[in-house]
Amino acid sequence: MPPNTHSVILIQPDEAKAQTQRRKLLALLLASPVLSASWAAPMAQAAGAADAATAGEKFMTLSVFATGRSKLDPELGASLLAALRASDASFAAAVDDLAADASSGKYSDVEGLEAGVRGTPKHAALLALISAWYTGTVSVNGQTRFVALGNALMYPLIADGSHIPGNCAGAVDSWGNLPLPALSAMPPL
Repeated sequence: MPPNTHSVILIQPDEAKAQTQRRKLLALLLASPVLSASWAAPMAQAAGAADAATAGEKFMTLSVFATGRSKLDPELGASLLAALRASDASFAAAVDDLAADASSGKYSDVEGLEAGVRGTPKHAALLALISAWYTGTVSVNGQTRFVALGNALMYPLIADGSHIPGNCAGAVDSWGNLPLPALSAMPPL
């Protein structure tokens, strides 16, 4: 006789009764307005936190692609994302679309992505994202919001010859205390 190839799970009568009781209890709890309302808020918060984490990850992945940097500060990214969302209600949807475009492999770099989305609403979102990372500012309701002054990506480019505006480079009037060159070092007229 060939071995039985089908497995059968037998539920004992006591176990079946316990499952039925658990289902009835769960249905009763979910039907209760007090309990379901008290569960709704934490469940919605948990779902919102998961969505925010996913949006943050998409934003950071897109930001790495758009800036060409291998590493970006995630705390700064979260602040920039919040400011960009406050500046434009459609920004979150545009980031989702741009992230999908960037990860599709269709574009090898940000220049290709920019050319591909030119003339669409995603273009403005891409430019706003890049501008926010490089300047550290976002325009919200016509007002400039400074998110990061010292950590803006444009300042490391000039760090060898300048300092971040608004940050002191030394003591008061330090720029004026430089030694004057000798008159003999002056070029002839």
